[in-house]
Amino acid sequence: MSRPWWLAEVAWALVAIGATTALYLVAARQGLPAPAGLVGHGLGILGFLLMIAAEFAYTWRKRPGRNGPGPLQAWLKAHVLAGLVGPYLVLLHSAFRFRGMAGVLTLLMLVIVASGIAGRYLYAAVPSGDAGGGGRRPLSLWYLLHVPLAAALFVLAAFHVLGAMYYTRLLR
Repeated sequence: MSRPWWLAEVAWALVAIGATTALYLVAARQGLPAPAGLVGHGLGILGFLLMIAAEFAYTWRKRPGRNGPGPLQAWLKAHVLAGLVGPYLVLLHSAFRFRGMAGVLTLLMLVIVASGIAGRYLYAAVPSGDAGGGGRRPLSLWYLLHVPLAAALFVLAAFHVLGAMYYTRLLR
C-alpha cells in the first residue's frame, strides 16, 4: 500500500509549525510579540525568506534543461514544505493584526496557500502520461491562478517591507 501524496510534506510542515508554535508561546508569555519587535521581525523575515525559496528555487529547478541537484520531486516537496511553514511564520509575525496592507497581504497569502494545496492535489491526481496532454489541463488552469497571485504577493510584500523600513526611519 502506498503512502498518501501529502504525507511527507504535511508531516514535516506540522513538525516545524509545532516547534515554532512552542517557541512563540514562550515568547508570548507577556503578550503577543509586536510585529515590529525582534521576535516579530525575525518571524517575518524568516517566513518571507522561506516563501521566496519556495517560489523561486522550485520554479528555477523545474525549467526544461536545468539539471540541478536532486530529483524534481524532492524540490516539489521542499516547495510545499516552505510554502506551508513560511506563511505560518508570517502569520505569527502579524501578531494577528490584519489592518491595511498587512491585512490584504495576509488574505492573499492564505488564498495562495489554499491554491497551493489544491494544486498539489491536482498534481498527484492528474495522470502525467495522458496521450495528447489533456489530463494535465486542470493543472495548467490552476497554474494560471497560483503563479500570478504569488507574483502579486511578492510585489505587495516588497512594498510592505520598504514602507515599514521607510516609516521606521522617518519616525525615529
